[in-house]
Amino acid sequence: MSRQIPPATPEINRLRAAAALIPLIESGLISSKISVERAALMASFCEWSVQRPPTDPEAVRLAATVVTGMQRIRNVLASVA
Repeated sequence: MSRQIPPATPEINRLRAAAALIPLIESGLISSKISVERAALMASFCEWSVQRPPTDPEAVRLAATVVTGMQRIRNVLASVA
């Protein structure tokens, strides 16, 4: 049975983009391919994307992914800075 993809909304699109940025920020910081300043800007977008409480179940799942990813990024930023 195929999985139904929820309709695209601005909220879902923001959360999808933020969730996709998390591994890019992490790997970029660890490999020193992006600067701390650039990572902080990218992380601020991720934080902004979860400021409004999500209503859709898919948005809730994506928001949880972003929040846990941001915790990891904060740890990496603390060790790099």
